Amino acid sequence: MTTLYENAFRTGSRIEGKWNGRVYIVERQLGAGANGLVMLVSRGRSQYALKAGFETIDHQSEINVLKTLSGGETSFRHYLVDVDDFVYQGKTIPFSVLRYIDGATLSTFLQKNGPDWIFVIGTKLLKKLTELHGAGFVFGDLKLENMLISGYGDVELIDFGGVTPKGNSIKQLTEVYDRGYWGMGSRVAEESYDLFAFAILILNALDKQNRFASYRNSLPQNRNKDDLLEMIRGNPHARTVSLFLTKALTGEISSSREAFRLWKSLIVQSRGRSGLHPVRTPWLKVSLAASLLLFGITVYRYLLY
Repeated sequence: MTTLYENAFRTGSRIEGKWNGRVYIVERQLGAGANGLVMLVSRGRSQYALKAGFETIDHQSEINVLKTLSGGETSFRHYLVDVDDFVYQGKTIPFSVLRYIDGATLSTFLQKNGPDWIFVIGTKLLKKLTELHGAGFVFGDLKLENMLISGYGDVELIDFGGVTPKGNSIKQLTEVYDRGYWGMGSRVAEESYDLFAFAILILNALDKQNRFASYRNSLPQNRNKDDLLEMIRGNPHARTVSLFLTKALTGEISSSREAFRLWKSLIVQSRGRSGLHPVRTPWLKVSLAASLLLFGITVYRYLLY
């Protein structure tokens, strides 16, 4: 099946929707995963990310989530651009067209701009999770590969194949980010599930020793919470938010709104102490201030409705 999809969406291919009739030109492949291929496409002067799903049911489930999020009043608004089918060699291939984000991975962004940016990026990621949780969903497969950073630490989540309604069983995960893998909780779609993955993501991004790699094929008895807590203690860049990371990993934070308040308070406290993670650029201050303001507006609207 993969070969057929790669041929259908090779560079230069003309993709015409069966139902809506919109035409897209494939520029290059952006990624490939368990759910399908993602291509950079153009339509006129605009660029988009086109995702071709391998399984119709899974693809439709992801589209249903994106329709809900795209119709709301959050940063996910208008994320979904088009939904259609493409017929290639007699086979009908479902596809969705999404907003294209020209960004870098979190690790790459931090390497280029410095580890202090993790505070702004963490703030914006928690805002995204709060919006998603407010809509009744858990991201599920939160990991470095499923987010991009652009501009002044702006965060975009990508690949919504693992998004799961609250209360259901997590349908897609990556073991190292999964609390069940570490024996630290269930695989039920709760806000705390995403917050555990958020803590792993932060640790992973700041870890210059690539310590998580040694756990990918380890036996269950050889991995536990003490290993994770030791990673926190051994990482100087994680010191400012060590309390947050510890609470998120041990399930002591139940909601993303609570998580945001703690994250923000730890950053404010650190700025009151000399020598702790100094802010080196005024743009970092501006970006963080804007993030806090936007988050406050989001929470205010959420509480109203």
